[in-house]
Amino acid sequence: MTTCLCYPKCATCKKAQKWLDNNNIEISLRDIAKENPTEEELRQWHKASGLPLKKFFNTSGKKYKEQHLKDKLPGMSEDEQYKLLATDGLLVKRPILVDDGFVLVGFKEAEWEKRLCIGQEEAKSKPEEAESQKPKQAKAPEPEQPPQEKVSVRAFQMKVTLRAMKPPVWRRFFVPEDMTFQDLADTLITVMGWNGAHLSAFEMPKSGRNIMANPWSDNEDQFGDRNGKKVKLTDLLPAEKKFIFVYDMGDNWEHEVVIEDVRENYPALYPAVLAYEGNCPPDDSGGVWSYMDMLLSHDENTKEWLEKNSTVYNMEETNAALREIKAGNKK
Repeated sequence: MTTCLCYPKCATCKKAQKWLDNNNIEISLRDIAKENPTEEELRQWHKASGLPLKKFFNTSGKKYKEQHLKDKLPGMSEDEQYKLLATDGLLVKRPILVDDGFVLVGFKEAEWEKRLCIGQEEAKSKPEEAESQKPKQAKAPEPEQPPQEKVSVRAFQMKVTLRAMKPPVWRRFFVPEDMTFQDLADTLITVMGWNGAHLSAFEMPKSGRNIMANPWSDNEDQFGDRNGKKVKLTDLLPAEKKFIFVYDMGDNWEHEVVIEDVRENYPALYPAVLAYEGNCPPDDSGGVWSYMDMLLSHDENTKEWLEKNSTVYNMEETNAALREIKAGNKK
């Protein structure tokens, strides 16, 4: 049986498990923190994955950073890296999907769908039906609602811009007003293209408030009255027409968010991207100045890292992911 190694508190792992459940894929779950991979398993998985060994490290994790592995790994042999990974499951990137024919590291829906052949059998047996059920590519970026879910809600049209980036990176999107700032943080992370494995915060200049968002915790007492799960958008918006969203307190990616309009008849309970420019930098690339230096670098290791970790923005896939962020959903 296919085995999925996850960490229960990891937001990406939760997303992967939900995807597996929705596609009725039977798996054996393994807590990577309680039953960390052995050195022999890591050797086998590394070989089967076809990935560089460094892709097995959880580079956004606390322990990775505490041990300064970003600087140490280049000088370590593969044997030393296997032994290190086997000491603590939290050093290992998750989720990991292990099957007889393949090993997938990290959750990328398109890759998992391709490997697990989701929908291919149905498409072979019922090609006309499968074709009719494909998502329609609307000419206008208006979110579609199934007939039984037709709604009309108030929503904010926003533009988020990654500060100091050249060439510019921005997104224009709608977000329903009946959401919390944690919902907005999840939206911004998805809209931009970050992986969501870091703390984030809002800096509200008019009210002077600082609001925290934690993607992997359900603890509403954390941060007190600054917890994004407790603060509704309507508590501060649209009075705060311009504010700052900071993602990853280490790399400190600053985004300027502007409320451009308020729409009274938005036809969905979830956000949607309307327009965009530029690709999001990879997580853990050191912040805007470090990333722009990397783009100009002639170092082969740097160019290889960027090639493997950079992604091209896909608005259609992003809007599909945004359907999971509905007002009232428990994160």
